[in-house]
Amino acid sequence: MRIAIVVAVMLIIVGGVWAIVPPRDAEQIYINMVIHGVQVGGMTSDEAEAALTARFAPELSALTIAFTLAEENIATHSYDDFGAWFDFTEVVEAARVYSNTRNLRRRIARLFGRPQEINDNPIFRFDPARIDEVVREIAAEVRREPVNARFTYQAGGIVVVPGTMGRAIDTAAAVEETTRAVTQLSGGTVALSTQSLRPRYTQSDLGFAVSKLGTYSTPATGNDARSRNVARAAGRIHNQFLLPGEVFSAGTIIGAHLPNSGYEAALVLVRGEPVQDVGGGVCQVATTLYNAVLRAELTVLQRHNHSAPVSYADMGFDATLAGTWYDLKFKNSTNQPLLITAQVYGGRLHVTLHGFDARPAGRTIRFTSERTATTQPDPCKEIIDPTLAPGERVRILAAAPGYTYEVFKHVYLNGTAVERVSVNTSTYRPLQGVVNVGAE
Repeated sequence: MRIAIVVAVMLIIVGGVWAIVPPRDAEQIYINMVIHGVQVGGMTSDEAEAALTARFAPELSALTIAFTLAEENIATHSYDDFGAWFDFTEVVEAARVYSNTRNLRRRIARLFGRPQEINDNPIFRFDPARIDEVVREIAAEVRREPVNARFTYQAGGIVVVPGTMGRAIDTAAAVEETTRAVTQLSGGTVALSTQSLRPRYTQSDLGFAVSKLGTYSTPATGNDARSRNVARAAGRIHNQFLLPGEVFSAGTIIGAHLPNSGYEAALVLVRGEPVQDVGGGVCQVATTLYNAVLRAELTVLQRHNHSAPVSYADMGFDATLAGTWYDLKFKNSTNQPLLITAQVYGGRLHVTLHGFDARPAGRTIRFTSERTATTQPDPCKEIIDPTLAPGERVRILAAAPGYTYEVFKHVYLNGTAVERVSVNTSTYRPLQGVVNVGAE
């Protein structure tokens, strides 16, 4: 009898356990489950992970890494900037395993509502790409480019201005140190180390004898708007320093086509006719520079002649600038840096290119131009002028033929001609004359 009663009680207890314990695939965590002090009983896995994240994320966000350079704090970033977070997936999974285990001892504990606490450490995760991004942003702010030594014209002569060293962050070392500091989960400081960046040219590199590679001058007198524009444009190319292989754009440096360029309105040639326009005179600077470049025998990449002959250069030897489409570009095709000087004195504009002259002794050059075609203008345009007497004629614009010229460079060695090279071909439009005529 007693045995039957005991068996019956046991069956009731076991039946109660089986009835109360959720099935193996239950979504809710055991009702009295605590993880790291957070009550997660009755929650799903996702809800438990969200609750744990909400509890510990602020503490993680409060941690920071300070970046210093020479003991000076230059940046501070929170752990959020590194994509840091606690992954509670495995911890919550342990809670679910406890909640669903059909072990008799655990079933009885759950039946009587015994509290269960899990304090397994979550997995700390971060984004290495975010660390790399932060370090590179700091490196960009800290980086100082080296400055090359350069020539400059001062007090009537060429002098060398020393260069300066640059600096760069050792990004690989900074990323490694930042990763180490972040994974310690206590914040900290990363002392950045730098690398010196040597300029391409130092003062000793420019110790060679500087020669005038090419020089040319054109008339520049007066103090009208055109003359002032010539002086302004000359000032902008004066002391320009070019490294080997560097391309010089006269249009970019002179900048007459830019808004608020500082130039005045003066006479320019537009389709062969003189008109007032901002920047009149800058083409004379381009022309003078072009002729100096020819004599320095540098590589000319772009050059355009005027639509009509100009007074300050022979046909074939002029260069015009117009907006961004007509430019004068050349390359420093020597193996050393060079300097451009452009000054107005003695009633003339002087442009010179200074550098290392590697041309052999006894080698000389000269330039000639040959007319290869002539184009006659259209008959004069006649315009009725009621202010003139009947039959009276007044010439407003003289007609002029158009021409095509080819420029040649002649090379001599010890006075003997050794080479004849075509330099450019220039075509100038014919200019139609204009006559005002009195009505008959």
